Amino acid sequence: MNNRIVLLAAILATASLAGCVEDTGSASPTTSSGLTPGSNEQAYYDDGCVAGTQDGKASMSSVYQRYSDQYDTRFEPYFRQGYEACWAANR
Repeated sequence: MNNRIVLLAAILATASLAGCVEDTGSASPTTSSGLTPGSNEQAYYDDGCVAGTQDGKASMSSVYQRYSDQYDTRFEPYFRQGYEACWAANR
């Protein structure tokens, strides 16, 4: 009887711990911008980069706000980061 109780307790403990798995693998892959590929943040960063590249090559000032109709204000920081990085690289 005691052996059954110990065995049942061990099985229950094992089952309850089975859901407590720690992921020790790497996080989802990121791009050079540090963002997750396919995310909204990455898409807005990329859009900003395209605009910044065009402006940098055209020797325009680095005023990303001229594109305010092209980004959602929730993602403005990502658009700005992409714009500024690519504008500077193409000056």
